[in-house]
Amino acid sequence: MRTTLPPNLWKTTALVCATLFGGALSHAEPAGKPGVFIMGVDGMDPVILSRLVDEGKMPNFAKLAREGSYQELGTSNPPQSPVAWSNFVTGMNPGGHGIFDFLHRDTSNYHPISSATPAPGEEASALHLFGYVIPLGGSDPKNNRGGTPWWDVLAENEVDVEVFRIPGNFPTPESKAKVLDGMGTIDLRGGFGTYTFYTDTLVEKKHPKGDIEYVSVQDLDLDGIPETATSVLRGPPDQFHLEPGQIPSSSDYLTARLTVHIDADSDTAVVEVGDGRTLIERGKWSDWVEVSFDLLPMGMMPVTGSVRFYAQQLRPKLKLYASPVNISPASPFMPITSPDEFVEEIFSSVGFFYTQGMPEEQEALKDGVFDDGEYIEQVALIQEDTGRMIDFALDRFEPGDTTFVYLSDIDLQCHMLWRHGDPKHPGAPNHPAFDPATAPAHAHDIENFYRDVDATLGKIRKRLPADTLLIVMSDHGFQPYTRKFHLNAWLRDAGYLVINDGKKTGHILTGDVDWSKTRAYGVGFNGLYLNLAGRESEGIVSAAEAGALLAEISAKLEALKDPQGGKSVVLEMYRGSEIYSGPRTPEAPDLVVGYNEGYGCSDESTLGEITEEILEDNTSRWSGNHLMSPDVVPGILLVNRKLSSDGHDLTDVTATLLSYYGIRPLPGMTGDSIL
Repeated sequence: MRTTLPPNLWKTTALVCATLFGGALSHAEPAGKPGVFIMGVDGMDPVILSRLVDEGKMPNFAKLAREGSYQELGTSNPPQSPVAWSNFVTGMNPGGHGIFDFLHRDTSNYHPISSATPAPGEEASALHLFGYVIPLGGSDPKNNRGGTPWWDVLAENEVDVEVFRIPGNFPTPESKAKVLDGMGTIDLRGGFGTYTFYTDTLVEKKHPKGDIEYVSVQDLDLDGIPETATSVLRGPPDQFHLEPGQIPSSSDYLTARLTVHIDADSDTAVVEVGDGRTLIERGKWSDWVEVSFDLLPMGMMPVTGSVRFYAQQLRPKLKLYASPVNISPASPFMPITSPDEFVEEIFSSVGFFYTQGMPEEQEALKDGVFDDGEYIEQVALIQEDTGRMIDFALDRFEPGDTTFVYLSDIDLQCHMLWRHGDPKHPGAPNHPAFDPATAPAHAHDIENFYRDVDATLGKIRKRLPADTLLIVMSDHGFQPYTRKFHLNAWLRDAGYLVINDGKKTGHILTGDVDWSKTRAYGVGFNGLYLNLAGRESEGIVSAAEAGALLAEISAKLEALKDPQGGKSVVLEMYRGSEIYSGPRTPEAPDLVVGYNEGYGCSDESTLGEITEEILEDNTSRWSGNHLMSPDVVPGILLVNRKLSSDGHDLTDVTATLLSYYGIRPLPGMTGDSIL
């Protein structure tokens, strides 16, 4: 029986109480047919790739393009990773699979929620026994993506399929194919990556995305040299002391005791956390350490994670970084693969690896806890994971199989490092976040990551059987992100969103919006919704007036010019009802904002905040982006076959995988084979 997330433990009620009281598919014939190997590179841009190929810096890509085909690949609308990869996974547009953004909203309270899970449905109750809260009822967490993944179709047709680190597959659906989840997989705290920074020095960041734990290094052995610091490491929420649906505060997480023993004669320390320990050297990362957290007394329900430490400094000041606590691949407390035991096969071959969906420590870099060099050192650890995973996949690949491998080498690095120098347009004006002190050392970092991917392609081609169908693809391209747009602030100034008591700033989450007067609001990176009567809990816009209102808002946004330079902020507005098809189209945003190159929705507005300003320079280290109009960020497609046409998109790649094995597309799939 598959286990479930700790927040949904109602299936364990009987165990806990006992403890406390004492579609028909066409059949394919894959035997003897050469297999398919897909290399998915998140964020690879055709302009950057073409430049580097022309300059002779990507020899393996150049060779593949000569021998086969190379062209742009149409992305999703909007071009967000969970949306794009869901298009590829299902062969549908968002109206079919239901993933429209990183975030969607709960219509009962307007709050933004992760698109990976459905809006809250059945409410759970709880039984209170001896100080414990035992959940009753409610529903299991499930993946919000609809449609049928292509790997399920192939597996039903007796094709051996293995998929490594596929985005958007968490919570993990059951499957006969062997699938490892990627982007979207939570850390042990139930989020998408919360680091911990232990220090005896004041940290100036006002709202860090991690835990800052202030510690004191003490002289416990009384030899005159301070050598020991103690603190805690937070793990999963203490579910058996939280009411159903209660959001945990900082004190509502289970903890493990952490002790740092600093060596007096060398720049090393021993870190003890729970029952585990590791030796760490200044400026180095530790090995993985397993740590267990007990949901119930006496170890009756342990939850095991894995963590690694970075010794930024040991003396004279202590600065120790702990990664987010990952779900341990050695003993995962919930499924991160299908079938469940596939993770055992991976772990037995590659050892510990990052299971968190976006493992790059980009929050630490944004917060200034890491500098660029430290960030890149950690990315190298992820590349090592990827290399071992690809070797594992290649070792198992046989004729007739289909294998997909995912590389995150480029996407997060373009997000975080674009400010050092524009790799798409060398010589472009400096980014607002450009730092002349650090840029010279990192101006070619993104280019170097492209070259790393080129080396990976070369390794894969050397090991694949010559007749294997090889597809290299990306979900979208990239652009600079120089100006951030506060959509909800614009809606306020345009009279579509009203804040209580005549205030100018506020937040959807804190009840500041006057919904009796608000006609439109923004949630997510590209989504704009009407406050529609009968759909939103306090909706006021009638169905009869919705069309004219959408046209009015679209026209105003498309006409909006940036006072700084006069450039259009929005390239095109799209109506969800017109660009999507399928049973889940009613869940779509009413409007999708297709930002022009250089522009994007601010983090504040994405999460429902209404700020003072409408437009401002983006001085964040998050300096490259793709959450724009799909026209300005196409992906790439390379195939070791000559293609007779171009103009393909992600769903065409899906159709190709089925067609290759003689399988008809399922109802709702929209693509056509590229072969």
